Amino acid sequence: MFRKVKIAFSAVVLLLAIYSITTGNLDITPFTTLVLALLLLVMGFEERQKKKKWISYFCFFAFAFNFYVFVQSLLI
Repeated sequence: MFRKVKIAFSAVVLLLAIYSITTGNLDITPFTTLVLALLLLVMGFEERQKKKKWISYFCFFAFAFNFYVFVQSLLI
């Protein structure tokens, strides 16, 4: 299950990043950050399921940081 969600989030991040770069439209950057944060959350749960604690902690920390950046970019 995590594999399909991870592939879907990766595709969305890639498409949003490519669109943002090619058009020069930086208004969707916060949403790219949000989807990237969700991807890191899914990766953290997947690594936790594989019993790789430290990698999952790192993914959860990266998720929290990216989510914080997303919220700050919406407020500014």
